[in-house]
Amino acid sequence: MNSHCDNKNPRVLDTSALVHDPKSLMAYEQDIYICLTVLEELDNLKERRDRSVSADARVVIRMLDDIINGHSAEDMEAGIELPCNESATRGRLYIGIDTQLDLAKELKNGIGSNADNHIINYALHLQKQLGHSVTIVSRDINMRLKARTIGVASEDVKIEHDISDADMLYTGVQAFKGDFFNALNENSKLKVNHNIYKLDRHLFNDSAQPNMYWYDAQGHVGRILEISDTSIVTKLFLKRQDKVWGIAPKNLRQEVALRQMTDDSFDLNIILGPAGSGKTFLAVAAALHQVLETKQYKKIVVVRSRDFMDDEPGYLPGDLKEKSLPLLAGITDALVSMHSNTEDERQTSATVEHIVERANIEFTSMAYFRGRSLDDAVLIIDEAQNMTRAQMKGMLSRGGRNCRTIVLGNLAQIDDRFVTPASSGVSAAVNIYRHYNRGSVLIFDEVERSSLAQFTEQHF
Repeated sequence: MNSHCDNKNPRVLDTSALVHDPKSLMAYEQDIYICLTVLEELDNLKERRDRSVSADARVVIRMLDDIINGHSAEDMEAGIELPCNESATRGRLYIGIDTQLDLAKELKNGIGSNADNHIINYALHLQKQLGHSVTIVSRDINMRLKARTIGVASEDVKIEHDISDADMLYTGVQAFKGDFFNALNENSKLKVNHNIYKLDRHLFNDSAQPNMYWYDAQGHVGRILEISDTSIVTKLFLKRQDKVWGIAPKNLRQEVALRQMTDDSFDLNIILGPAGSGKTFLAVAAALHQVLETKQYKKIVVVRSRDFMDDEPGYLPGDLKEKSLPLLAGITDALVSMHSNTEDERQTSATVEHIVERANIEFTSMAYFRGRSLDDAVLIIDEAQNMTRAQMKGMLSRGGRNCRTIVLGNLAQIDDRFVTPASSGVSAAVNIYRHYNRGSVLIFDEVERSSLAQFTEQHF
């Protein structure tokens, strides 16, 4: 999906840009170039006594390693594809060798650091080689000025690159403007029966695959059943999603989420999105519905990725449930919100405790999850963005007979220093399980909390 023919102004990232914001790697539609001098400087910075600088350098190195891992030197020279989809277009990442280049005469006796001169020299060489403009991205104002004096454009780092889950991954859904069916002509659709349609393949984006959902502005919602090079067979849902555990969807992606989490043909649901999009709330509602109303499962097991990942809960007073509950506030908040009685807080608390007991809800830690196998259960894995690939593999192998696993997360909220968006277990899960015939993926793009929460998500 990368449009390299229009890629006329690639960026050369210097060390200061990467350390200031490692997400610079994912912030441009144009190609990204990083030279060996920058890699050497990052390597030196990771040993610095200034912990914040060394920690930032290590994050950049890990992120680069996640992207480059598995690629040869030839691949790096030819450019490595950066993650992109219909919502975010990116170029390629090139690792350039600058150490053997002769310094331009304008830089041979130049002031400033030797490394800066090498990076500027590399950009100048690249500009001549490509035959069009190249822009250096740096936090160092003196370096930017020096680059401009010898004919290389330069710019500061963009303020806070906001990379969402939808920018990085397969979203599991496609939205159409207007009325999807009004836009179809007789040659592009064929009604197979009352709610099955055979449509032209070109109507859908490149990510289309079986189990992907779609919706339009008129409220039509459908699911792709089959796909070929020329056609797509899709099922149109003829009625709106009913309330689940008394909860009605507030937008069409929430409707899709409820359909996915209550559909018997799925045993894995991966739902990502920003804080306030409703993913935890809807997952709890779907789980309660299937345990207490349809009685398809006998219990709900809730695990959060961070809390005791590799450590025992220790010698704090109380049993495991009491230790875990404060750390699972997102789930308990959802329960309180669903069953709140504004007139009597004690009644609300008693109701929530009653629901926890009736639905056999177990709050547990990953430290106690090894070796277990769950039967007749809904397993909710919350805050999954902090899990490594190995941890995700371990958790997704816990499902036994009649078990539905719901994975919830948000790449923008990674707070583990050893995990990056590219290496997160939840990213790996989306990329792998999007092809699982009993699995569904959905990435939210809207916030459904207060206007303050939405403004914060978009601008802070």
